[in-house]
Amino acid sequence: MTAKLCEMLKPESIELDLSERKKPEIIRELVRLVSLSADIADPEALIEALMERESISSTGIGNGIAIPHCLTQQVGSTHIAFARKPDGAKFDSVDNQPVALFFLLVGPEDNPNMHLQVLSRLARYLHDSIFCDLLLTAGSPEEVIQAFRTKELV
Repeated sequence: MTAKLCEMLKPESIELDLSERKKPEIIRELVRLVSLSADIADPEALIEALMERESISSTGIGNGIAIPHCLTQQVGSTHIAFARKPDGAKFDSVDNQPVALFFLLVGPEDNPNMHLQVLSRLARYLHDSIFCDLLLTAGSPEEVIQAFRTKELV
């Protein structure tokens, strides 16, 4: 059993009013956020790995959601950061729509199963429009974490 997402999300790694508008800057900000709760060996190498992953296929999954992710030697365990851009940003999403909800998922290369389980669970949760509305209207990082806590009780 993987850890609960509500336990993986840390208040310091949540930004509710993202100012960046372009993919490289958004990725950089997500890495900065995750660095506040995780020991990132080389943030620049992580940014490069994430941008390389984006060049293969955009992680903008549609419906205003993007989940940039990668396995890396830069972390010892799986970490999540969340950023919200209420008016949306271009992120080469599969539906060509602006993205408002950004999740960064980074995990160690030696634990791909955990990474895939967390990615799968996150994607499944984000198919729930009521849950996404809670994330879009949360007034604090704690409310974001509480939304996950509630979702994980179901």
